[in-house]
Amino acid sequence: MKLSSIDYCLDWPVSIKLKNLREFIITNLEKKGDLIRWSIVDIQSSIDSFGTKKLRIKAVLAN
Repeated sequence: MKLSSIDYCLDWPVSIKLKNLREFIITNLEKKGDLIRWSIVDIQSSIDSFGTKKLRIKAVLAN
């Protein structure tokens, strides 16, 4: 088993409510490999009119 650390950027659309954010993040990260651990390290508001936020996530995956 190989472990890798990734720095992942993800758009958080307004349609995803806070209570569903964890599931949204995990679903997106699992596309990259088997998820071991993750954390949000930064949140930035977008300059577009849609209100999307940018999440920066650090994760450890097993491939």
